[in-house]
Amino acid sequence: MNRAVPILLAIIVVILLTGGGYLIFQNQKLTKQFVKQEPGPSSIPSAQTSPSPSIVSSPSQSTKHTLKDIQENIKAAINSKNYQALAGYMKTPKVNFIIMSSSCCDPQAPDEAASQLDYIKNGVPFDFNQNSTLVNSLKAKNERLKDAYIGLSQTNEQLIGFTLDSSNQITQIEVSVSYKLYNQ
Repeated sequence: MNRAVPILLAIIVVILLTGGGYLIFQNQKLTKQFVKQEPGPSSIPSAQTSPSPSIVSSPSQSTKHTLKDIQENIKAAINSKNYQALAGYMKTPKVNFIIMSSSCCDPQAPDEAASQLDYIKNGVPFDFNQNSTLVNSLKAKNERLKDAYIGLSQTNEQLIGFTLDSSNQITQIEVSVSYKLYNQ
């Protein structure tokens, strides 16, 4: 009997270690599958009480989206803080990302640029009315914002601007803690 207990314990330990190793291996495989999948949201939940536009298809470089579609998706993604949804609309391999009045940043991969958008998360919700006097003034007085799709925080002074190319891909993102830094 005394000999059987250590042998039985050894068998149980081997079975537990084998099972644990198998579960860890499966977890790693699953994690790699999720990382490889391109972010392609089917919809973006709204952070506001009013309905907002939703993304109906997964963005890709081969799909041509209209300017209005891209602008609606930008507005919805920013106001829902679902920044990764924008990565598929960004120019690859790199997009310019600028934080006003800082030395940040070098051109970045779309996923990196999307994660940098956390910089403006405290400014949500943003108003993307391109006909407002303030937006028109900012565009007229600042070369980098001239062709940008600008959003201004409704709760503080934060600004975000998206510049798109002729294929309606985001080529540059500019953020600022205050629109007043642009010396209107």
